[in-house]
Amino acid sequence: MIPDKVFKAIAHNCKGYDRFTNGGQLEQGYKPDYVLKKGSDYIILESENSSSRKTFVGGMIKAAHFLQNLNTGILIFIIVPKDNTQAAAIARHLKKYLSWLQDKTNLKDVYVIEAGSYYKDESVLTLGSPEFENVAIKV
Repeated sequence: MIPDKVFKAIAHNCKGYDRFTNGGQLEQGYKPDYVLKKGSDYIILESENSSSRKTFVGGMIKAAHFLQNLNTGILIFIIVPKDNTQAAAIARHLKKYLSWLQDKTNLKDVYVIEAGSYYKDESVLTLGSPEFENVAIKV
């Protein structure tokens, strides 16, 4: 598990993107854990320790709502796997909701990655890198 305070303090990175917010409000009622930005393109990261599938669907809908008009981007869930919450199962669960949202948003992709694969020895994978693509599950 990555404690919330630690997750928000980590230097998450993707080539060409700068930190935009780490826990701040993107729009009324929406405060994702960490956001990178390049122009009007966003990478939204959510660290989830919950096993509730409603939490993941809700997080995706909030990201989809924000990513409208000129805003585009992706959403990445970093999860702590549990018996009933594996990355592949969460990705499968989100698939039908993402399909439904496609014509309503500029949310391009959603990824689910296990915290142990993303965060090791106090460092994180570079988002979009081959290493990230190898371990993250694309919805």
